Amino acid sequence: MKRFKLSGLFGAVAALAIGAGVISASLNSCATLNALSGLSRIQFKLNNVQSVQLAGINLSNKHSISDFNVMDGINLAAEFASGHLPLTFTLNVAAKNPNSPSNSILSALQVTDFPWRLLLNGQQTVSGNIGAPFGVPPGGTIAILPLQVSVDLKQFFANQGYDQLLQLALALSGQGGASQVQLLATPTMSAGGLSLRYPGELTIVNTQFSS
Repeated sequence: MKRFKLSGLFGAVAALAIGAGVISASLNSCATLNALSGLSRIQFKLNNVQSVQLAGINLSNKHSISDFNVMDGINLAAEFASGHLPLTFTLNVAAKNPNSPSNSILSALQVTDFPWRLLLNGQQTVSGNIGAPFGVPPGGTIAILPLQVSVDLKQFFANQGYDQLLQLALALSGQGGASQVQLLATPTMSAGGLSLRYPGELTIVNTQFSS
């Protein structure tokens, strides 16, 4: 009789242990799915364009071709005649993490990979990636990811003339210059030992957040 009771007790304990394991695994699975869902909520938008230079000439105070002085004109014409017209600028990408700060896993979210391709005035140009992970705090706070871009306008817009390329550079440096740009990116977000890579390229523009 005692043997039967012990056996029955062991079975009950075993059943409870198995049930607890299933519940634990289920909870862990739900937590993982929730975390992955949180990673997918990260949003991106082009914020602005800064530090625009054309052949080393700062365009921040220039709004038309007439704003270039004689020496600027000589240098730009020489670059154009050589078959090159280098344009450099900083493209600031805004990233937003709408997840709650109370979520301990997603509070340490980072963008760990960000391969991108740049479209300038609708033309595909250069590509790149980030050099180090980039943290995006929760609660909807916007973090800025600066991308350093260098484009040879003569290489990618070979069918356009000198004045057209100058106007393109001036439009980029002016107010709303980010409207001249589209960014195609495939971000990877990581948090709490989990990673999520976008299944395809994300088109990032300056008019609205994309995710």
